[in-house]
Amino acid sequence: MGEKAAIIFAAFLILVTFATVQGEDGKISGEISLTGLSKDGKDNDAKLTEYRDIRHGVYGGIDLQYQQDRDHLTFEAKDIGYHTQSYRLEGGRWDSYRLDFKYDEIPHNYTFDAKTPYSGVGSSNLTYSAHPPSTNSDTWSPFDYSVKRRNMDGSFKLDLFKPLYLDVSVNQQKKTGIYPLGVAGTTAGGIASELPTNIDYTTNNMKIALGYRTRPFSLALSYLYSQFNNGDGVQNFRNPATVNTAATMDTLFLAPNNSYHKIDIQGGVKLPWQSKFNVDLSSSRAESSTLLGTSYVTKTTAAASNISIQGRTGIGLSSPYFDGKVNTDNYNVILTSNPFSFFNGKLSYKYYNKSDISSQITTTAGTNILLNDLFGYRKNTYGLEMGRKLPANFGLTTAYNYIKTERQRDDLPKNRDNIFNIVLKWKGFNFMAVRVGYEYLNRAAEFAIAASPVVDLEPYIRRYDAAPRERDTYKAAMELFPFASLSFNVGYWHKKTRYPDTILGLTDSQADQFNLDVDWQAHKRLRFFGYFDFEQLVYNQFQRQTSGLALDPATTPTAVNFNWTSSQTENTYGYGLGADIDLIPEQLTLKLAHNSVKSDGNVDYTYLLGAVPLPTGRNQDNIDLNARDSYRLTSYVAKATYQLTKALAISATYAYEEYAYDDSQFSSYQYYMSVTQGAYLTGAYKDPSYRTNIGLVSVNVKF
Repeated sequence: MGEKAAIIFAAFLILVTFATVQGEDGKISGEISLTGLSKDGKDNDAKLTEYRDIRHGVYGGIDLQYQQDRDHLTFEAKDIGYHTQSYRLEGGRWDSYRLDFKYDEIPHNYTFDAKTPYSGVGSSNLTYSAHPPSTNSDTWSPFDYSVKRRNMDGSFKLDLFKPLYLDVSVNQQKKTGIYPLGVAGTTAGGIASELPTNIDYTTNNMKIALGYRTRPFSLALSYLYSQFNNGDGVQNFRNPATVNTAATMDTLFLAPNNSYHKIDIQGGVKLPWQSKFNVDLSSSRAESSTLLGTSYVTKTTAAASNISIQGRTGIGLSSPYFDGKVNTDNYNVILTSNPFSFFNGKLSYKYYNKSDISSQITTTAGTNILLNDLFGYRKNTYGLEMGRKLPANFGLTTAYNYIKTERQRDDLPKNRDNIFNIVLKWKGFNFMAVRVGYEYLNRAAEFAIAASPVVDLEPYIRRYDAAPRERDTYKAAMELFPFASLSFNVGYWHKKTRYPDTILGLTDSQADQFNLDVDWQAHKRLRFFGYFDFEQLVYNQFQRQTSGLALDPATTPTAVNFNWTSSQTENTYGYGLGADIDLIPEQLTLKLAHNSVKSDGNVDYTYLLGAVPLPTGRNQDNIDLNARDSYRLTSYVAKATYQLTKALAISATYAYEEYAYDDSQFSSYQYYMSVTQGAYLTGAYKDPSYRTNIGLVSVNVKF
């Protein structure tokens, strides 16, 4: 509470001091609110409060303004005393300068009452007393997966010496808590462990901008510096895959400390024929350095270990440190023109170059010699857009973009994108507007992996992010307002994507969306509103299961070498209804709302085995995921507000919220699994369903 108390105290101190210095002519106004909350819930509080703080108690809000001639000062505080609290102090003199300070908190709750065989949760060292750890989850230690973000901002803007201006801002973001991460016990594979990883991130940002703004020119130069610090930067843990009984520790390396610099120049000039030329040039550099591990955990004895340490195997590194360095250049040039009332156009060019000049470390592990890849790329984008007014209140906009991409990548180093877009608008009646559009994308790609010799599946895989594709997108929307009190908005969107050259990978996908919004002011004291949304997503894949021998997908299937397909479908429905009712004009109001969102997901798998039977116990039906990320979220809210006086109001709110989640992968959840290599899980994301009743009573005073 120290930081928050300091902010509140400083805000009131500045407000009082400011008002005192400025004399008696100033005016202070604002409002203060106090809210009491009561909750009666069941099941998972973590999902209910994923980004919220809903618990029994009292919290408040303050909004104060001071105004005198050109001077002003504002103080805002929301959710005081809760984990979602925020504070803002802003003041200055109009057209001269402005100061702004902010503080806010946002929780991210993942899972409450998780449990682990490790001790030391919340620290950088996780261990257990006896090897192997207990497989009885009833004896494990409970904890919560939760991360809190604290954000502080300060800024100063000087406009006194126009047309010059200066803008300086600083920001700090802190993230602390426990986050779930999974690790494999050995290389490769082995027993799996879910670790309660300690998070302690701090990011400090500073930005300085100096600009010149007048007609017809504008120019701005800015510099951004960002520094990320990750505390210890590692999560040490005792690895259950070791064969010894000593407290052998393993290390999970987290995001390293890093820094980021960016220089940006933006400018613009107005030209004849209602034209304007804008340019944005920036260059940035990101750097980091981290110490690399020189061994990894294996099931080996000290005598068999190449470094004579039981449970560990050493590796050779050309350098003990990895130095990351990425330089990015971005140039964006746009020319817009509206020479005639019936015609407008835009020409654009964008250059983006991400140059990865990080260390390349040679790793020697036995007879294997590995070299890490770099991941730079360069993209050139050319754009042309033209708009034309047509007779009968039609408008036509056409656009073309050509994108050339080159990557440091073995499989798909080059792309060529051609994107065509057309939009037709019509507003033939005062009460209706219609818009339809079509976009076509054609992506060509260069595949660089040799067709032979075939030593793995790479010659057949086409990763969807850069694979050749064709995409058709259709959009239609209509706004209808037959009366001043009644309006409709209807929209439909369809996207079909095909990957014609893909052998193994994502072969096609389809997305459909429909939305309807209605707003009706039935009476000056009665308003109704509602909406309905539907979305369907379908992803189809063609993949291959192989023992490493029969790699060609055209090979006759066997029990261990065969192709398989998956069709993943997600259907999401959402609707909402509401009403605003003035029961007693300007005194008693009632707000009612009901919202519901339902998503059904499934994955249909098919083993293409031909005459070969499926493995014992499996058939083409029970291998499917009948529920994948399926959920239903339902809420009801009723709020009554009674205005006792112009300055005093009392409100009472009742809310009911229910969330039901279903995923086949979480069915019959086990904290410890002995199958195959085994796994120690903690319950992360387990059982997120909840049901809750919430009551609130608020008092609001304005002055």
